[in-house]
Amino acid sequence: MIVMHIRPAATMQDIDDAYAIEQAGYPPEAAASREAFGFRFRTFGSYFFVAEEEGGIVGVANGVRLDDPDLADEGIKQAQGAQDDGAYFCLLTVVVDQQHRGRGVASALLAAVIAQAQSDRLHGIALMCEEPLIPFYERFGFCYIRRSASQHGSIVWHEMKLDLPRFPKAGSNGSESGPHSSPKASR
Repeated sequence: MIVMHIRPAATMQDIDDAYAIEQAGYPPEAAASREAFGFRFRTFGSYFFVAEEEGGIVGVANGVRLDDPDLADEGIKQAQGAQDDGAYFCLLTVVVDQQHRGRGVASALLAAVIAQAQSDRLHGIALMCEEPLIPFYERFGFCYIRRSASQHGSIVWHEMKLDLPRFPKAGSNGSESGPHSSPKASR
C-alpha cells in the first residue's frame, strides 16, 4: 500500500521538486515563476504544502495572504500584492503530478490549506480556477463569486471563496465585533 503524506515544504529541494510539478501541470504562460515559488516558500511557508509518496513529491499547494480577497489584481501573483498578516489566504497553486491524479492528492492538499487557515483564524480562502474545477472546490464549501477579470495566462478564470467561521479568541469575553464577526456565505 502506498502512503501519502502531506507536509509543509522544508527544503529548497522540496521547492525545486514542487516547481517541476507546477511547470508540468500548467501551460507556460499560466505557471508561476521560480521566483514566485521561492517568495511563497520564504514568506508563507506554513501554507506551502507538498504531497509526498514513497519519498517523492507528487503534488503541491501554496499561495499568499492578503487583506482583500479580490483576485483580479495581477500583483497578488507576485510579491507586491501579499501581506504577511493578511486576513485571507489566496490559493494560487494546487497541482498534482499527472500520474498521481484521481487518487485524492489535491483533496488532501486542499484540506491541509483549509486547516492551516482555520488554525490561523483567517477570515477565508479565495482562489481562481478553471470552470471544470468549480464542482471540486464546491465540495469543500467554496462558493462561486464570479468570472474573474484576470487575464493571467490567457485563461478564463472563475473566482471562488470560502468564508471561515470566526470564533472568539481564548480568554476573551466571547464577543467579537467588526465586519468579520459573523460568518456569511458568499454568493
